[in-house]
Amino acid sequence: MPKLILDLPDGRRTETPLRAGPTWVGRSRENEIPITDVRASRRHCCVEPRDGGWWVRDDGSRNGTLLNGKLVERSKLAAGDLIEIGATRIWFDRVDAGPDPTKTMVSPPTEREERGQQDLLRLQRIARALNGELNPSKLLELILDHAIDIVRAERGFVLLRGEAGAGAGVGKVDFAASRNFAGESVPGSELDISRSLATQVLTSGEPVMAVNAIEDERFRDVESISILGLRSVLAIPLRERDEVVGAIYLDNRLQRRAFGPDDLRMLEALADHAAVALRNARLFERLARQREEIEASRRRVEDLNGRLEQIVRGQTVELEHLRDAVRAREVLGTKYDYKEIVGRSPAVLQTLRLLDRVVDSEVPVHIYGESGTGKELIARAVHMYGPRAKQPFVSENCAALTETLLESELFGYVKGAFTGADKARKGLFEMAHKGTLFLDEVGDMSQGMQRKLLRVLQEGEVRPVGGVEPVKVDVRIVSASNRDLQAMIETGEFREDLFYRLRVLHIRLPSLRERKEDIPLLVSVFIDREAKRQGGRPKPMAPGVMDLLLAYDWPGNIRELENECLRMLALSGEVIEADVLSEQIRGWIPQAFAPGVPGEVRDLNVLVEQVEVAEIKKALSLHENNKTRAADALHISRFALQRKLEKHGIAADD
Repeated sequence: MPKLILDLPDGRRTETPLRAGPTWVGRSRENEIPITDVRASRRHCCVEPRDGGWWVRDDGSRNGTLLNGKLVERSKLAAGDLIEIGATRIWFDRVDAGPDPTKTMVSPPTEREERGQQDLLRLQRIARALNGELNPSKLLELILDHAIDIVRAERGFVLLRGEAGAGAGVGKVDFAASRNFAGESVPGSELDISRSLATQVLTSGEPVMAVNAIEDERFRDVESISILGLRSVLAIPLRERDEVVGAIYLDNRLQRRAFGPDDLRMLEALADHAAVALRNARLFERLARQREEIEASRRRVEDLNGRLEQIVRGQTVELEHLRDAVRAREVLGTKYDYKEIVGRSPAVLQTLRLLDRVVDSEVPVHIYGESGTGKELIARAVHMYGPRAKQPFVSENCAALTETLLESELFGYVKGAFTGADKARKGLFEMAHKGTLFLDEVGDMSQGMQRKLLRVLQEGEVRPVGGVEPVKVDVRIVSASNRDLQAMIETGEFREDLFYRLRVLHIRLPSLRERKEDIPLLVSVFIDREAKRQGGRPKPMAPGVMDLLLAYDWPGNIRELENECLRMLALSGEVIEADVLSEQIRGWIPQAFAPGVPGEVRDLNVLVEQVEVAEIKKALSLHENNKTRAADALHISRFALQRKLEKHGIAADD
């Protein structure tokens, strides 16, 4: 009957006859052969009959099953085969097979043969473990753990020579790793070793072993042996090819004859494997470092390429802006591109051509226009493209402050001039020195403030509130009003002398209803700007929405149009529908179509002319002033359209 002979780590031996079914081995007590080895799984492997013979089969164990030193999943057994599970050894003995001319019954090995087989298998496992670790620091600790475990040393160290140590001398030697029998790093206070003995190994390249170092004649002159009280010492050189690169140093400060010849042979074999594994790990680390450097260089190149691309893109955008400016000047026929001012209608073009003549001078400019027509935008253009462009631009709304506050804002005040004036403050005239001061809504100034402003313009100096000494100022005045100052002069609301001081040059801004051709362009600009600010895309308009925007008269002018665009974007879905427009725009009835006063009959000729003018302007706006397409939309000939344009005084440049 075949049987399994189990050699336990404590030296005991048991025998288990094999039965007809599988015989299980593992840590669980439910197995036929329970073992206590910590490396065994609960259900590790089984020995079972199959195909007229006996087989060993691993059951997916965590650490695997060794058969004669090789990992197997399933293998046929022969008499004398050795099954290993961790430190547990099981011999297969087939005693019932009868004489077999092809096989000789193998008896269990002697203790020395068994030690040799164990050492060989241990070296195989150690070699696999070392070759599987590519981190040099962890590899050195692993080498020491195995070395200490093999010879049961108290402490272990790996000493490595630096590059300066190559050649005849030993040079610098570093403690690359240290471990004790508990698998912990040796603290700095316990790093003392016999450096003389270590130097001897590094110099000669030969191992040194002392079973009782204190009494060993070879180390009689080595003071560190006696000082440290070393009993057993074993040092093995680490060789890389033919060069000694370091040493494995082991000692036991308490036990004599801790190491023997077998330990020396095992450590020499371990050192050979360790040197190769250490070299491979260092090469891998160097390659990994080189890959990181290459990757870092690649990222730096990508970053540089990205920055270069941004620079090129920025330069391209700037170049395109310059080209746009040139094209705009060519289209506008103006000296400057005035890119901040949106519009290409005849009324806007006329204003821009007037700006060309205004900006280069330094005399006062007065801008007249309804609220929301962009008077401050024109004032900034006067400053930006004028000779004072690099100097300050300061603005103030004269209608927003009382006379007292406006005076202190414009002229400043000294400390203690009034209650709360705890320190002196410069006025806007001083802040705008050498630059431009924009006074909006000057028509709303009080008579007293008009008189004080006139004095400043005449004398070129301001006197802070509560102050005595005047301050010289050099300021270009740009004023604006939505009221007709000439009409206010006739009613006595505005000083005539101040009017002529402010209105040296005059710019009248058209209302939006006078330049409805610009509405599509303005809407596009407002929607694109808001969409970009919100990080989204501009939304398209449903048919008929633009017709409603063009039909409305926009009493609030451009400011009202911009607010309406923001409202449309906020309330609409993917497409801007007419139902998101303000009620006054959706229900707008042009004056020409509004019902008259009950009982009053209006002039039919006037009504027809109003409708004709409104539709002609709408057609020209929709077709970008293309007279041929506008005439087709109106179902009249181009010649008839030209006659009507001349009749009604409508400007339309192809």
